[in-house]
Amino acid sequence: MARQRKIEDPKTKTTPQSSGGRVLKTWDEIHSWQQDNEYILSGYRPASHSFRKSYASLGYIHNETVNIYSHVIGAAIFLTMPIYTYRALYLRYPQATAADIVVFSTFFYGVAICFFLSATYHIIGNHSPNVQKFGNQLDYLGIVILMWGSTIPSVYYGFYCDTGLQKAYWTNVTILATLCIVATLHPRFRHSSLRPYRAAMYAGLGLSGLVFVIHGILLHGWTMQNQRMSVDWMALMAVFNLTGAVIYAARVPEKIKPLKFDIYGNSHQVLHVAVIFAGLAHMLGLFRAFDYLHTVGSVCE
Repeated sequence: MARQRKIEDPKTKTTPQSSGGRVLKTWDEIHSWQQDNEYILSGYRPASHSFRKSYASLGYIHNETVNIYSHVIGAAIFLTMPIYTYRALYLRYPQATAADIVVFSTFFYGVAICFFLSATYHIIGNHSPNVQKFGNQLDYLGIVILMWGSTIPSVYYGFYCDTGLQKAYWTNVTILATLCIVATLHPRFRHSSLRPYRAAMYAGLGLSGLVFVIHGILLHGWTMQNQRMSVDWMALMAVFNLTGAVIYAARVPEKIKPLKFDIYGNSHQVLHVAVIFAGLAHMLGLFRAFDYLHTVGSVCE
C-alpha cells in the first residue's frame, strides 16, 4: 500500500512519456516481471516480445539507456586495450613474455565480456519473462567472468617468483568460477531453496581475491607486494566497487527524489559507472606491477 501512496502522491504523480515517438510506461503500467526498483517511476519501455523492438530501443531515450551505453562504452574501451598494451608495454620491454600478453588479455577480455553481457541484459530486459530471466543469468555470468579474469594477472604478478602458488590460486579461482557459472546457468540450481548455496559460492569467489592478497603480504611484506601486486590500486578498485554496490542497495538518489533520477543519475547507473572506474583502477595497478617486474623486480631470489 505504501508503494501505491507514493505513486499517487501529487508531487510524484507519473504521466505517460514519449521518446522518439514511442510512449514510455510508468511503474504501475508495466508487468510485474519488469518491476525491479519501485523508486524508478517512469521511463519504462513496454514489453516488446521482439528482439528487433528491444534493440530498436537503442535509438531513443528511456530509463535503461544509460545502463546500456555505459557498458557498451566500457566494453569498447577494454576490447581495445590489448592493442595499447602491446604497443606501449610489450614493445617497450623486449624481455616481456607471451605470458604477460596472456594475463593482460585475460583481464581485458574478461572485463569487456562482463560489460557486453550487462549491456545485452539491459537491452533485452523488456522482451518477455523468460528472456528477461535469461538476460539476468547472462549478467551474473559476466560478473563471474570479470572476477575470474581480474584474478589471473594479479596472481601472476603477485606471485611472480612462486609458480607453485600461482598454479594453486589459479586452480582455486577457476574451480570457484566454474561452480558459480553452473549455479548461474543450470536450471536445477535456480530453485529458491538453493539460494544460500549460490550465495556462498559467489561469496567464496569474491573472498578468494582477499585471501591471495593477504597471503602475499604475509609472505613478502607490504612494500614488496604492493610493488608486485599494486595492492593500493586494488584497494581503490574495491572502494569503487563497494561504493557502487552500497548506493545500488540503498536505491539513492531516486529514493529521496522520486521521478528526478528516473532517466539520468539513478543508483543502477552509478553502479555501472563505478564498476568501469574499478576496472580502470585495476588496469593501472597491473601496468605498474608489469613495469616493476620487468625492471628492478625482474630477478627472483
